[in-house]
Amino acid sequence: MYWFHFSSDLLMPLFSLLGLLLIYFGFRTIRRHRYRKRHWIRTKGQIVDAHIEVDVDVVPFDRDDPVDTSYTRQLKVRFYTTSGQAVEFWNPYSTNLSFNRVGSKINVLYNPANPRDARIAGGVNGAGCLAFSLFLIGIPFALSGAFVILKFFF
Repeated sequence: MYWFHFSSDLLMPLFSLLGLLLIYFGFRTIRRHRYRKRHWIRTKGQIVDAHIEVDVDVVPFDRDDPVDTSYTRQLKVRFYTTSGQAVEFWNPYSTNLSFNRVGSKINVLYNPANPRDARIAGGVNGAGCLAFSLFLIGIPFALSGAFVILKFFF
């Protein structure tokens, strides 16, 4: 007899803990982004390069769609500090929903103490999209564990 099964009552509290962890990381991402918005300098930048990572998964037994391809796009941005220094950085957040093209203008936040520490200020390439995704995944996980705990007590 197995001590663990996928329908086990241990699984839902583990999902709940995972959900709470994802929600915590979402709040932490939002808190850091709000700090940057208050203390960093906002300026306009220009997208100078885009790195596209292609991930191809070939599934030989899937008759409907034998090839599953996903694209992830990371942007390189150039901006000028208040002192006129040109700075280029790769945005740490990548996405497959970016509609920004090379050469287009974009809002940038940068640390005045270290201008190379910069981020795209918003949109799908910003921290808000990452935080929203973490919340979107974390809340159902957390609720699943809460229902099991309620079922246990009632």
